[in-house]
Amino acid sequence: LDVVIADLDGGTVNVPECVHISLLPEPLLQQTREALSMVLDPELEVADLAFPPSTISASSLKMQDKEIRAVFLRLFAQLLQGYRWCLHIIRIHPEPVIRFHKV
Repeated sequence: LDVVIADLDGGTVNVPECVHISLLPEPLLQQTREALSMVLDPELEVADLAFPPSTISASSLKMQDKEIRAVFLRLFAQLLQGYRWCLHIIRIHPEPVIRFHKV
């Protein structure tokens, strides 16, 4: 009842009603927003410069897709770093059970 299923290929997320999903913690939320805005609108990076470069090449759709995937891959890696500290082995059952518990 408390399992969130994310189908990254299909683009769906199933969240049970009993599960509360909070926003991304700072500074990850801000870093992700900035990285995505640089991929989707690269002109923003040089908009405030007094002498911007003469050419800013926009990425092709295929490259833009890869850049967006890289932003989210980095986000997931940062979110899940140190997950092993949250794994607890419960040995009261005939077979040991590994439980994920993060406070």
